[in-house]
Amino acid sequence: MTVKFGVPASVAPAWDAVVLRNGVVTFAGSDGGASGGAGGPLLFDVASLTKPLVTGTLAALLVKDGRIGLDTPAAEWLPGFREGGKEQITVRHLLAHSSGLPSWRPWYERAMADPLAGQAFLPPDGRPADLAPAFARGREIVEAALAGEPLEAPPGTRALYGDPGFIALGLLVEAAGGAPLDRQFAERVAAPMGMADTFFVTAGRLATGQGPCAGRRYAPTEQCAHRHELNQGTVNDDNAWAMGGVAGHAGLFSTAGNLARLGQEWLLAMEGHGRILDARLAREFARRDGTPGSERALAWDTPSAAGSSIGTKLGKGPLGAIGHLGYTGCSLWIDRDRQLVCVLLTNHVSPGGRRPAEILAVRQAFHDAVTEAA
Repeated sequence: MTVKFGVPASVAPAWDAVVLRNGVVTFAGSDGGASGGAGGPLLFDVASLTKPLVTGTLAALLVKDGRIGLDTPAAEWLPGFREGGKEQITVRHLLAHSSGLPSWRPWYERAMADPLAGQAFLPPDGRPADLAPAFARGREIVEAALAGEPLEAPPGTRALYGDPGFIALGLLVEAAGGAPLDRQFAERVAAPMGMADTFFVTAGRLATGQGPCAGRRYAPTEQCAHRHELNQGTVNDDNAWAMGGVAGHAGLFSTAGNLARLGQEWLLAMEGHGRILDARLAREFARRDGTPGSERALAWDTPSAAGSSIGTKLGKGPLGAIGHLGYTGCSLWIDRDRQLVCVLLTNHVSPGGRRPAEILAVRQAFHDAVTEAA
């Protein structure tokens, strides 16, 4: 396969892309220093790819273990969901973005206003050396805000993509799995899949410079007015930052090659050959949800009827495709019929912020180039 593709510097200063066909690398390209050097490969904040690759994958593993059920009320693990209509929300509703929760809320503003949590939002030279207490308080604030957030619709009656449901799902996975989200991912997914360049940058790692993030190189994302700095090596999402960098909706850093491995695991699992994922559950997660008007699967997206980032040719077979986008300029799509895993990571939001039309055109051009070469 010969893929002719590049990302204009005006769209993203750095990018990294990998395509697998039948598990074999058929394209690998990068620019902006992403290919390697001192400090290893450039790591990208993959934003909402965290949803399917971390929270969705761990949820599937916990269902496989019998520790959670797709149609069990989330309130069994989330005390704040025991009233106000939230007692009707199931794990499936959270995975399918059909819980009735809003699309987004700036809960980090409550953390900024708190004397302790707000220390994480001071200018870098004014922050305490140890931010762990500030992040612990920020997490408490976000959890309380989530518990108190009224539903906008009865669970299961509408599909609305958003972050709050996956923040809740991340907390649920932690409660059911008995360990923090980042630790479960490291032990149950990253280690067995050989994903050494994939992890969360936590408060402790920021303070000590130890662990897998030490000495690494990170693609910059946005210039953040709330934190008075350029986000680089720290999660771009402010709600995730308030929680310490580890959340169910955002926070993962990785490379295209590492994410392609996990995409391939999902593809193999749907065919009954997964190493860590169950075949029946993988197919269940890949099936479009039945909520009226939904184009979502469980944790995953499916190609929209028009204007999809997947381009004009990918995902057109009978089995279709699943994938997801990340706000920072990242995407992962799996074409089941063509046996393709396509990962494109960019830092599109740096330095001028997100420009939807530009990144959509690049994503479509990438996927069309892949299918033309295939």
